[in-house]
Amino acid sequence: MASVRFACPLDCFDACGLVAEIEDGRVVRIRGDAGHPFTQGKVCIKGKRLLQRQFHPERLRQPLKRVDGKLRPATWEDALDTLAKRLTAIRQGPGTQAVLHYADGGYEGISKKVDEIFFNCYGGVTVPSGSLCWGAGIAAQNYDFGMARSHAPHDMAKAKMILIWGRNPAATGPHLVPFIQQAKKAGARIILIDPLSTATAHLADTHLRIRPGTDGALALGMAHLLVKWGMLDDAWLTEKAMGWRRFVATLDSCTPHWSAAETGLSVAAIEALTEAYGSAKPAAILMGIGPQRYRNGGATVRCVDALAALTGNIGRSGGGVSYANRHTSPWISTLIKASAALGKNRRRFPLPCLADALAHTRDPAIEMAVITKANPLVQAPDTEALKRAFDTLPLSVVFDQFLTDTARRADWVLPATTILEEEDLVFSGMFSPYLVYSPKIVDPPEGVMSEYEVFRQLARRLDLKDYPDVDKPTFLERCLAPLTSRYGLTLADLEKHPFCLPGTEVPWQSGAFDTPSGKYEFFSGRAAEAGHGPLPLYSPPRRGDDAYPLRLLTPHRHDSMHSQGFAFEAGITEAFAHPDELEKAGVTAGRRVRLISELGAIEVMIAADKRVRRGVVMIYEGWWQRSGAVNQLVAQRISEMGTQAAYYDTFCRVEMI
Repeated sequence: MASVRFACPLDCFDACGLVAEIEDGRVVRIRGDAGHPFTQGKVCIKGKRLLQRQFHPERLRQPLKRVDGKLRPATWEDALDTLAKRLTAIRQGPGTQAVLHYADGGYEGISKKVDEIFFNCYGGVTVPSGSLCWGAGIAAQNYDFGMARSHAPHDMAKAKMILIWGRNPAATGPHLVPFIQQAKKAGARIILIDPLSTATAHLADTHLRIRPGTDGALALGMAHLLVKWGMLDDAWLTEKAMGWRRFVATLDSCTPHWSAAETGLSVAAIEALTEAYGSAKPAAILMGIGPQRYRNGGATVRCVDALAALTGNIGRSGGGVSYANRHTSPWISTLIKASAALGKNRRRFPLPCLADALAHTRDPAIEMAVITKANPLVQAPDTEALKRAFDTLPLSVVFDQFLTDTARRADWVLPATTILEEEDLVFSGMFSPYLVYSPKIVDPPEGVMSEYEVFRQLARRLDLKDYPDVDKPTFLERCLAPLTSRYGLTLADLEKHPFCLPGTEVPWQSGAFDTPSGKYEFFSGRAAEAGHGPLPLYSPPRRGDDAYPLRLLTPHRHDSMHSQGFAFEAGITEAFAHPDELEKAGVTAGRRVRLISELGAIEVMIAADKRVRRGVVMIYEGWWQRSGAVNQLVAQRISEMGTQAAYYDTFCRVEMI
């Protein structure tokens, strides 16, 4: 039995190294790569499910074309000719802005980002700006640091305290857990701040179940005490920070009593947390995406960043605020960025408002939508409005491995390859610092064409002379060129072992930041220019009312990357609420109920769960429409910075059916 190393392509924190075991030309097992320096032979259920997707009987194996209202088999020749003719007609008629391209993180290999290059070479189309995932936090850390960077996994083991803030690594980044456990074994205290009692709570010495959306108030309350108790690193602040005295001057009213009233935590708990964090050197903050999924999400992250800066935990081994990790992306994405100059007609819309963009964009209106690496009719807000808008499009095209809810409504569905069928370079912008080579292991099923080849053939049909019409190895070598030039890295090197940029284990260790001032910026002129407060601040989150009293939280499930794992789920959506809330609503646990928001209702199976905070109903995101897609309840709201979907500013009520 042969074994081949490859990389997991899921939009995940860990970008795991995997091994495919091959028998008679068929992959029969997937296991972890023991030689990967971070994931070290461990593989989560999501990675194992790659094999299930590979051979599932419902996997798409030929193009589908809508004829008389139904999707029917078609040839690739028909598909490519039809799309090329339509793209040509649009370019010659209303212009390239009449094409909307929507791509997201369904596959994290660099080769499938040729879709962006294609539409740039086409002249620029209507594309989204912002994020369904992490945009507010990215914007916040861009203001504070100049870029979002995380400490290396092994560096976290050096922390004397780890503050896990709204993150659940036990479920969504399990390869970090051993490093947290190493720190704990060495005496580090682990504190979790999360309104939900997640699997990570078992790792923590203390769990603070904060009122959702008030994390910024907790951070400012802590900052007030750090100042009051003389726990600032004045030398670091004076040398490496800008605007810190102006920030400190805003903290007088942010007393522990004010913070307690906002967060639902006790004054004693806030004081104990501040004492623990302020006295531990080094202290690490592991920041999750949950706290920034509100309209105040970006400001929240800025407030949390400020704690690390006040205490001098930036640029210190074992410290930092690890939210996302953009070390590798600037080096490997240069071809895509260079092509952006060709997209002179590019037009943008807020990504969380896809339904509005499809329905209301004019001059020109959208005549063709192309969806790649995404399932927005499950994942995007206000999916009912999105379905209506999608159905009115003159032409819609979806690339996918399965007939998702988005694919089912398309005019053309083009089958996509899997990571086992692609040669690629894989990296994570979320946490793992490693770039991994992934070879082509097996051929795709007959009738399936690589997206790399699809866009290459379309570029030929449209005579896009600037498009990189080269074979895959040449394309990957060009992507790698900046690293080859700087570090001598080659594809042959990557075939032997993953690569981590030297000197990135501890971000900002040199004291030079990527901000305009070159310092950590408490006071951000760029934030002010963008219409935000220049200093970290707190604004209360949206509140519920008598009609819709329960805040809806939709975290990630441990066994599915967004909606991908739910391809194999046929049951009804499950919801969880505290027993007291069910009693208050007159609802019986274990029954099918109706969950109602301002937008509509879905039917769910409700469970009583004391791990869910009072005032909250929790559903794992990703359930398909057949089960009850939760984003039917979520309006198209946006965070104050980063154009992030404010999913968690949704309120609902529960009723018996």
